[in-house]
Amino acid sequence: MGFFNPTPEERAEKERQRLEKEKRRRDEAFAASPAGQARAAKAAGMKIFQIDVPLSWTKGYTVAMVGAFTDSTKTSDYSRTIQAIEEEGWRLDHVGYVYRITGSESRDKFLASGQQEAVSGEIIGIYMFRAE
Repeated sequence: MGFFNPTPEERAEKERQRLEKEKRRRDEAFAASPAGQARAAKAAGMKIFQIDVPLSWTKGYTVAMVGAFTDSTKTSDYSRTIQAIEEEGWRLDHVGYVYRITGSESRDKFLASGQQEAVSGEIIGIYMFRAE
């Protein structure tokens, strides 16, 4: 072996540390996910588990002399998330949806009385699971 080349033992140790770090990163990512939180709740003996996920966003804006408009953006499908939670021993029991206003913009109408208002917000899905 050359002076600057690592020994096979050093390479093996470095690879072991890399694999350990990668496993720790995957475990932390899973623990932060809804399925990981469901697993932790089940292990803690909880009977009900709830997650709230943003399903879509709406951005409202007004344009002088024209009117009020909105742009909507849809997020990804959460069916895999729900399935992953059910695979952790939970049963979907109830679903609700709410619209949460995050802001608004208003201005006086042009050459008319009153105001135009555009509201921004998001639709939140609230999923309740019951332990099986």
